[in-house]
Amino acid sequence: MDQYSLHLLGGFAAHIGDREIDLPPACQRLVALLALKRRPMHRLWVCATLWPTTQTRRAVASLRSATWRLRPLGADRLVTQDCQYLALAPEVWVDWHHAVDLMDRLPGSIVEPQLVADLLPLLRAGELLDTWSEQWVGPERSSYHAMRISAVEALAHGVDKPVPHQPLGAIRSVHAGRPVARRHIDFGDSGEP
Repeated sequence: MDQYSLHLLGGFAAHIGDREIDLPPACQRLVALLALKRRPMHRLWVCATLWPTTQTRRAVASLRSATWRLRPLGADRLVTQDCQYLALAPEVWVDWHHAVDLMDRLPGSIVEPQLVADLLPLLRAGELLDTWSEQWVGPERSSYHAMRISAVEALAHGVDKPVPHQPLGAIRSVHAGRPVARRHIDFGDSGEP
């Protein structure tokens, strides 16, 4: 069975193995939202988030259509669902999840060369869903931006000596749910702020 993967850093792309899946915009938004939430979400909440100005009945129909349109593309295994909840399938690899998990390993240990080798390409990939303007992306994008900056600083600090002890997940917890001032660090990607 081929591995399903999502790339949310720098933009959106979905793959089955090495083959890119060309998902319609509504399907992209659904899959991205479920990937950002990292847990099962109630169908009505998904409808209200993805189609906020639409009547509930129409939003439910739009959700049903988006999930149905995944099947002919071979992408229906990206999403698990029951009568009330939807979630990203647990076996789907997501670059953003991987980046966050790697960043959580930075505090409290000597920076390992393999960790740096795995993390740097993800840090250089770009911002979370970079060109998307949906409101529900904003808080996660802002948090990830701050985490990227902290990770770069931790990597720079870790080159010479161990990072001072912090509990596992400190980079994520420091920036969770808090707006951050944007500052420029050159990650080598396309001139992003």
